[in-house]
Amino acid sequence: MKIDVYLIPDEIAEERLKDKTAVVVDVLRASTTICAALSVGARAIIPADSISSAIQLASLLSRSAVLLCGEREGKLIEGFDLANSPFEYTRAKIKGKTLIFGSTNGSPTIIRTRQARHTVICGFVNLDVVVEALAEITDPINILCSGKFGQFAIEDAICAGRVVAELQKLNPSIELNDGAIAAKNLAEYYWDRVPEIVAGSHHGQYLTQIGMDADLPFCSDLNRVPVLPVFHDGKITLAK
Repeated sequence: MKIDVYLIPDEIAEERLKDKTAVVVDVLRASTTICAALSVGARAIIPADSISSAIQLASLLSRSAVLLCGEREGKLIEGFDLANSPFEYTRAKIKGKTLIFGSTNGSPTIIRTRQARHTVICGFVNLDVVVEALAEITDPINILCSGKFGQFAIEDAICAGRVVAELQKLNPSIELNDGAIAAKNLAEYYWDRVPEIVAGSHHGQYLTQIGMDADLPFCSDLNRVPVLPVFHDGKITLAK
């Protein structure tokens, strides 16, 4: 088995993911919110890579069964129903609904993996479930860190590195690219300080500035939402 980690999504061309297993990491906050939404009964989540495409997708579906969700610069998009805080996605609001989800970083990264054989969504909140699923896969694994505005995000790298470290414990012969080695080393160095690192990251500091600091402990809470979201045929659902 080989694991490649890409510390920003633009490091890998979409076509190179064909017939591979992709893992998308966006700790702050798309991965976390997707897990939270599916855990309380969202029917499916359709990622959109722009505001206009989200609105267009919603127009093709029954509005009563759809919620427009997403953010720009961490804030609710005008005219949308929900932003990108996991606390917003309650059972009362979203059970049985299809969510059109247009986050700044995570949604475009998820869409980038559409040619992959399998795509799994990963954060700290579901890390062990993801590791268990990946341990059963023989395809090459490509982990894409969503980053922030196309730049490196330390919280995504640490999460990806922890996945690599756990899989390597199960299979010491796994081959790693340099990105996987770097991410694993970061994870091993910072693992006991994850909440601190998440809060102190550039993205974490920004969320604090806009009043979303309550999300940070949720996003760094290991295995808080032990579900396995998978992206297939344009939709994210729970793995069967």
